[in-house]
Amino acid sequence: MKRETNTPKPHIVLCAPKKTGKTTLIERIMQETKAPAAEPPIPVYGFQTKRIAGSDGINRIYMFPAGHVRIDSLPSDTCYLGSTCGRVRDVCTETFETYGTALIRSARPGGLIIMDEIGHMEKDARLFLQAVFDALDGDIPVLASVRYTDGSIDYLERIKNHPWVQLYMLTEENRDAVYAEIRNAIFSDRKEGRDHEPL
Repeated sequence: MKRETNTPKPHIVLCAPKKTGKTTLIERIMQETKAPAAEPPIPVYGFQTKRIAGSDGINRIYMFPAGHVRIDSLPSDTCYLGSTCGRVRDVCTETFETYGTALIRSARPGGLIIMDEIGHMEKDARLFLQAVFDALDGDIPVLASVRYTDGSIDYLERIKNHPWVQLYMLTEENRDAVYAEIRNAIFSDRKEGRDHEPL
């Protein structure tokens, strides 16, 4: 579904160096979608990624449905994205293409699509990236984070410069203000829509 030209609010994309709080901010928003004041819960779709450190010094990265990150046991190979050890060791492009694409395309109107995070491992995942851009062209709100880069990764620059994206460069100093602004954008839109429903 294509976004109407008069849609008032764009999608939201966060960009920041590591350890700045992108994921924490997104998780705070997701907690509020479950029971925002005086509103029904907002369904959450999309994905989150989690880096799990192994005793061998290798970080293995997994993809989970947004809001359902599990760290109590080693996840299955179905959601394995790849591994790093200072730099990328391997990438499982098939996980992006099948599992990741399905998580994005499962979104339904009235919900919120989470994409946390999009980085350089997706470069060969054509179907996955197409799903990302289809979501940004659509009407279901997106809250995403992208890896902080020097501008050398084309698809990340296209995401940040997408005409329906409101980009926030997150810092330790502005993250509380950004959180308040994002929260207002997501939940006030929903409230305004309800306020204008016919009786």
